[in-house]
Amino acid sequence: MTIERAVRWFAFVAMVGGIVRLGMTPSSYIWGGDSNQELICAFIANILMVFGTFGLYLAQVKEAGKFGFISFAIMELGLILVTCTVWSSMLHVSPWDWGIVKAFEISSGMLGLLLFPIANLKARVLPKWPNFTLIIMLAVGVIPMFEKIVALLWGAAYIGMGYAVWSSKLKKPKYEQ
Repeated sequence: MTIERAVRWFAFVAMVGGIVRLGMTPSSYIWGGDSNQELICAFIANILMVFGTFGLYLAQVKEAGKFGFISFAIMELGLILVTCTVWSSMLHVSPWDWGIVKAFEISSGMLGLLLFPIANLKARVLPKWPNFTLIIMLAVGVIPMFEKIVALLWGAAYIGMGYAVWSSKLKKPKYEQ
């Protein structure tokens, strides 16, 4: 299997993760926030997004540079820690009992969701709209009446980025044109 083919498969996983993430929004409206249905969607989506983000990053690794790698690493750390805290919520253990780990999860998650799209925009390979969607998602998430659509925005962004890589609808770097 070639690297390009592996990157496309990772991007496909990112799309599937985005689709599963979309399922969190109706689950939270139907069964309530932190319901088993919503947590299962979050857990599966997080696992898929951890792997899918590799495809999104590797598709632009040359253009992303050091800042891109750092933002990717912070994004991955945030996704992994979010997966752990979702798992603890599924086990009915408060992630806040983890103390500093929960604070580190929130800070790395938010920082990754801010830096990763900025690095993507800087690399100019992935489409702009999914990256702006991730940035807007952070602002929308702090407004109580809109907190349930965060998963919808996050899922749509991953579907958009994953589809661009999977279908090879990427902007060609200037040196390849």
